[in-house]
Amino acid sequence: MKSQIYQFVSYFTIIMSFVPAVIVMLKKLWQATPFQYFAIYWFINGLVNTMFVIEGLPKKFIEVTSVIYNSLDIPMMVGIIYLSAFSIALKKFIRIGLVVFILFELFCLIQGGFKYAALKYVLGVGLLFLMTIIIWQISLYLQQVVHVTREKALLLIHGALLFQYGTYIVVYIFDYFIVDVADGIDKFLIYYISTIISISIGSSGLLLKGLQKLPSTTAIRRSFWAESQERPVR
Repeated sequence: MKSQIYQFVSYFTIIMSFVPAVIVMLKKLWQATPFQYFAIYWFINGLVNTMFVIEGLPKKFIEVTSVIYNSLDIPMMVGIIYLSAFSIALKKFIRIGLVVFILFELFCLIQGGFKYAALKYVLGVGLLFLMTIIIWQISLYLQQVVHVTREKALLLIHGALLFQYGTYIVVYIFDYFIVDVADGIDKFLIYYISTIISISIGSSGLLLKGLQKLPSTTAIRRSFWAESQERPVR
């Protein structure tokens, strides 16, 4: 019974991973860079997850692909958030943190070999780094008095990512530190279900009415900067 549920959830996760890209195309949001990149990220996620349901693939190929994807996942998401960030302090923190993280990741892969076990501490540090950035970005959105539709959409997407990567921390702990408690199916079920919920929340942001008719992200950044200049100093 569990294997049947796992099979259904895994296929449904793959289908859901392509939904944001479909929404972006149907709503013609490709010129809105942040939404384009978030859609591409989930699309790649769907392609990678497809690998786990295809029978007959060599285990070595799956392991190498898994290591590559897990190595690039956090830097890729951090880069996407950087492009949508409007805070100078946050962007500076991301630039410095990303360089340090990539150097640490390369060091661990060189020392431990190109294996999933070599990412044990890298993924932990990366998840904390990414969660900090997401929470910081969300707090900046919440500080604004007025939210246009684009900001509401980005807020929903960042909330979805906060839930998704927050759940990944649980999977990470079971994967590396509490290995004997949960079997592989349990861990993947948590991963797939959290991904489905996250994509559903993010897609609801992309479906907001009037999203495609809003000004560019650059204009919003200028608006936020102007608003911050008008706030009284305390």
